[in-house]
Amino acid sequence: MAHRLPPLSALRVFEAAGRRGGFTAAAAELGVTPSAVSHGVRALEDALGVPLFHRDQRGMRLTTAGATLLREASQAFEGLSRCVAALAGVRAARGLAGSVAPTFATRWLLPRLAALRRRHPSLGLAISTEREHVELGDGRFDFAIRMADAPVGPAEWHRLAPVGLVPVVAADCRLPLTEALARLPAIHVTTAGEDWAAWTALRGLNPRDPSRGFRFDTIQLALDAAAQGLGLALARLPVCADDIASGRVRALDEPVEGGTAYWLVTRPGLLRQREGRLLAAWLREQLGGETLAARTVPGA
Repeated sequence: MAHRLPPLSALRVFEAAGRRGGFTAAAAELGVTPSAVSHGVRALEDALGVPLFHRDQRGMRLTTAGATLLREASQAFEGLSRCVAALAGVRAARGLAGSVAPTFATRWLLPRLAALRRRHPSLGLAISTEREHVELGDGRFDFAIRMADAPVGPAEWHRLAPVGLVPVVAADCRLPLTEALARLPAIHVTTAGEDWAAWTALRGLNPRDPSRGFRFDTIQLALDAAAQGLGLALARLPVCADDIASGRVRALDEPVEGGTAYWLVTRPGLLRQREGRLLAAWLREQLGGETLAARTVPGA
């Protein structure tokens, strides 16, 4: 049901005045002038249609109605204060909560978390890799890291780095690119916005036969399959860069920049907070991407 309440700002100044025993003390607590407190109390009395204070030569005293309202208002504000403090404590304890794609989390983020902790020891992260639609700002998540071609939805999108596409094979496979394309089955990623069709178009080659090879729903599984010699996978940089640098898989070509990018997606206002700024700056530095610029997209 709808709550019929007078202006909360007027209730707040009344509660302070009643609890502190006067307008001057309430003004000092609230950081306003005594005149502002007086106007607020008057506005509340007008809205309620009853006097809340006796004003006479003996000073100011609560009326019966004022005393009743003060008791209820004080209890309500105390309850709200406890709730807000508890929520703030939960958020502070968990740190920033983020939704991150599994491959990005395991292949790129996890190996770098120790460096992040050394840089910012007070910055905590709670990472979820569940495949789910995230509503940033609903209290569950503060940010997400996504691979996409363009911002979607009402959140704030910050471009981190373009995605580079490069074919890779098992480390012991010595075939050159042309022979590998002809002889090895392609390993497809069913959830990726850009796969072999996009890469062959960018390289000006004939499309690969989509009926051959394996299909996986994560880049991580596709990369693992290539490392085990099951075929030719399309690695995404910078997420798969460590696998290539360590020799776990072998790149057969120079990477080409696709149409997608990695994005930091944040709840409104996160980058105005210290923790959000630290995380964003660190991601930008580590990924070596373009200048971080927020783009707020109208709700859809």
